[in-house]
Amino acid sequence: MKTKTLLAFSGGLDTSYCVLWLREQGREVHTVTVNTGGFDPDELGRIEKLAHDLGATTHTTIDAREELFRDYLRFLIAGNVLRGGLYPLSVSAERVCQARRVVSHALESSAEALAHGSTGAGNDQVRFDVAFRVLAPQLEIVTPIRDLAPSRADERKFLADRG
Repeated sequence: MKTKTLLAFSGGLDTSYCVLWLREQGREVHTVTVNTGGFDPDELGRIEKLAHDLGATTHTTIDAREELFRDYLRFLIAGNVLRGGLYPLSVSAERVCQARRVVSHALESSAEALAHGSTGAGNDQVRFDVAFRVLAPQLEIVTPIRDLAPSRADERKFLADRG
């Protein structure tokens, strides 16, 4: 029986690699994109088509734009919360919002594992991992890009070799 794995999917190189790699590990891959305002309808359509073309069993797009503003950004704006007095801390809040929605979808769809394509280089991996572990400690967390550390060239070759 294949492990039902929900992948936070942006449609970029890393998460595209993850879909195929997870499938090759014998997992049933379901993708989810959480739109917090960075995607227009055409891009969301392209992402969904790509997920299906890569072999995702299902793809879901979640509109979290209102939630991001209501539950996160309005407080940061009202507090004029800036890193170094210059940089708005909106991206970190966006990732937490996305991770929470991914977990909610995983629990609603009876997933057995969560996956993301964050590398080991930045803070996004921490935001996703912490939210996943706190909100769904019973689910396995799979991080192919961080664990395998493929180069971008290796990822492109892996995808090209599989059509």
